[in-house]
Amino acid sequence: MAIDELSLQSVELKLQLLNQKVDKIMEMMSSLIEKKKKVKQEETDTNWSIVDYKNSVLISFSFNTEFKNYIKELGGVWMVSKKSWMFPKSNESEIVAQIEEKFPKWTKQTPEV
Repeated sequence: MAIDELSLQSVELKLQLLNQKVDKIMEMMSSLIEKKKKVKQEETDTNWSIVDYKNSVLISFSFNTEFKNYIKELGGVWMVSKKSWMFPKSNESEIVAQIEEKFPKWTKQTPEV
């Protein structure tokens, strides 16, 4: 009987220790995930470009769902061949102003020609 109680106590203690380790690992994982999200967000929050194309302008950017949905709301048309969103040239200043207002951390980059 004494051996069973000792074994049960030993198992319970080991379980407690394992639970503590799992909790620590979960905290570390959460912290790492948050750091990666922040780094990724900073990367995507920094670049978009706009270039002239015929009577239009093309806007390109790193993939970001919120930005993509906003571009669609503004009336952008996806051009598969250019991998960019197309807008009429006449709306360029308005579109740029709206993007800069909605995404102030994004930096408009001038592509090298």
